[in-house]
Amino acid sequence: MLPTERRARLLRELRVHGTVRTEEFALRVGASGMTLRRDLAELEQQGLLRRVHGGAVSSSEPATSPRSSAPVATIGMVIPSASYYFPDVIRGAQAAITAAGSRMILAVSEYSPTREREQITRLLDRGVDGLLVAPASHATEDPETYRLLANAPAAVVVLERSLEGSPWQGELDVVRCDHEVGGQRAATHLLESGCTRLLVATRRGPTAPLVRAGARQVAQAAGLKLEVLTLPPATAPGAELHQALAAIADRARTGDVDGVIVVPDEVAIGLVDLAEDAGLAVPGDLAVVAYDDEVAALCATPLTAVAPPRRDAGTSGAELCLRRVMARLRSDVAPARSNLALSPALKIRETTIS
Repeated sequence: MLPTERRARLLRELRVHGTVRTEEFALRVGASGMTLRRDLAELEQQGLLRRVHGGAVSSSEPATSPRSSAPVATIGMVIPSASYYFPDVIRGAQAAITAAGSRMILAVSEYSPTREREQITRLLDRGVDGLLVAPASHATEDPETYRLLANAPAAVVVLERSLEGSPWQGELDVVRCDHEVGGQRAATHLLESGCTRLLVATRRGPTAPLVRAGARQVAQAAGLKLEVLTLPPATAPGAELHQALAAIADRARTGDVDGVIVVPDEVAIGLVDLAEDAGLAVPGDLAVVAYDDEVAALCATPLTAVAPPRRDAGTSGAELCLRRVMARLRSDVAPARSNLALSPALKIRETTIS
């Protein structure tokens, strides 16, 4: 083991436990007691610890160089995208991990199950203490990724995905935004606005079925039928999406539809622009609720939107992972498994009647 690596591990031991015994630590890292005492003397000169009989304790003086301070833990994070929805999740996790004196390593899977498994394996091979993973799919749709996570030696928290109906429900920690509740809030608001002919238009993805399920519960409770439309994927030619949105506007013109929930924001913006260009009044003829609230407020007619607490999901996931990591490092009793569902907020703007 290189001297720099050995001293980094020594500092980490101090940050976790507050003390280190020279002979015990020397055995763990395969070094002599004399070597460790030289390390302690050098680190004491740098103000990073204070030597005592038989070992060292944490110094009361702040570290003079951030490079000399080893992170308490290293947390790997694997997410499907760094450009939409997940940037706030990343920021929340990074803030919590940095505040805990730890390091985060980020990897992006681009919604490829094969690539996400490669990245998980690579992070585990690097020796990360914990993993925050937002898989491409829910557990029942991609057992292989979840099997890998369940068998990982590191502490694992699943982000933004459901384990319901899978063998890993209750076996892995989960922190997610409750998109079913988001769908309920969107549909409830449309009904309260006077809409009775509801449509949910979504692209395929992990969020869509949850939003539809929540909206359907509200519609059925009101004795109404909820229509569902699957929109063309983001990779489809623009003409296909335009045609699908034009069909919604045509149905609004004939009175077949008066309230729409659209996932994601950018598609909702396109629908509002197209409806207004066709002479429809928004929200008079067609009320629109966007989902995600990434760019909804930037529409020419600012969109009412459901805003999942993305940053809170990242923060809570990281804090949960760190608690489990610290329990392992201190040989404490492991925390109980958690399944944390965070409720989205409804931001009422100009595309619905408040």
